[in-house]
Amino acid sequence: MADNQRPSLLVIAYACSPVRGSEYGAGWGVVTALAEFADLTVLIGNRYFEEIRDWEQDNPDSTIKFVEVPDPAVGNYMRWHRIVEFILYLLWQRRARRVGRDIVDSSEIDAAAHATFAAAWLPTPATTLGVPSIWGPVGGGVTTPRPLWKLLGLAGVFQELLDLIAVRLVAMLPASRRSANRATERLLQNEESRRLLPAAARIDNRILNHALFSVVPESAKEEDGRFALWVSPMESRKGPHLVIQALARTSSDVTLKMVGDGPQRKSLEELAVRLGISDRITFTGWVERTDAVKLMRGATTVIFTGLREEGGLALAEAMLTARRLIVLDHGGAASIARSTTDQERVIRVPPGALDAVASGFAAAIDQHFEAPPVDDRPLLDRRAAVAELEDAVLTALQQR
Repeated sequence: MADNQRPSLLVIAYACSPVRGSEYGAGWGVVTALAEFADLTVLIGNRYFEEIRDWEQDNPDSTIKFVEVPDPAVGNYMRWHRIVEFILYLLWQRRARRVGRDIVDSSEIDAAAHATFAAAWLPTPATTLGVPSIWGPVGGGVTTPRPLWKLLGLAGVFQELLDLIAVRLVAMLPASRRSANRATERLLQNEESRRLLPAAARIDNRILNHALFSVVPESAKEEDGRFALWVSPMESRKGPHLVIQALARTSSDVTLKMVGDGPQRKSLEELAVRLGISDRITFTGWVERTDAVKLMRGATTVIFTGLREEGGLALAEAMLTARRLIVLDHGGAASIARSTTDQERVIRVPPGALDAVASGFAAAIDQHFEAPPVDDRPLLDRRAAVAELEDAVLTALQQR
């Protein structure tokens, strides 16, 4: 690559969609961030490939080249558990490696980047293609703080233990260790994921959460509605019971909107009744992404209680739109919150005993409701994250 040329990257991005949230939306953010300074050939799965095609029709000037790598056909009938999902993903990676090898052999590819579904305990084909590699942002090491396991329920604790054992075992496989050691540049979602790496791979890496590259959809700006907001699937690992217990400890004029749905919704409604605060909570169910962003713009504060977050796309979107935030200072959510451009508008509640954490969230909520108005300048600097990503790519290219 000449000094005045943009680098040419092969990007492995199985989970990537311009219209979805979660891992797919974060993957889209990483890909579009890479496209700001590099020419991309992107390998993606076929589950949402039509959404990519629709985007290409709406953006005919895009220089990103997307290549569909089909999922194993059996995957359409076997996606009944996360363990099966990862087995199918490993099979997809083998296909992606063959396609990637052909592209590297026939094109001027300067480096390979594994951008989505990159886990510290899984191997990556990016390190086997004969070019420098950028691995990540890599997650997979976050676990629920032990004092908060009671929020998971019996089934949740069993799943936590099962995942903990499985992750530790897979991380010890030779293929996983080789990937970690061979990667030219390692980007980590959070500090917790560093512990899964071999000792030699725990140094010379960067913390750069994939949610920092989020792009917020356009939405109307809502006036201050004087309410707290919680946005997430209603499942145990997202800590929804924690926010209701916190609300019960706040001043009586504080109200809460809970956006989302899931298996715990009924028990959440019952808890609100038992605590005598059902009249202070509105359960909205799922709303369109643009409507969720509108609510973030209008809320007095936005609350994130995720117990086991590798990243947090909704958190990043809130930091780009909301006035104030309250976050459990753990895992990927902590790494995102610590990247804020204004520490005074973000309160990080440390993990600990359940009563102490609930009281910590309650005190933070009251503090935000008593605080004077603030503007809604973004709490994240996406440009700084893109600059860090570009530096990682250029550093990898120096090893060629």
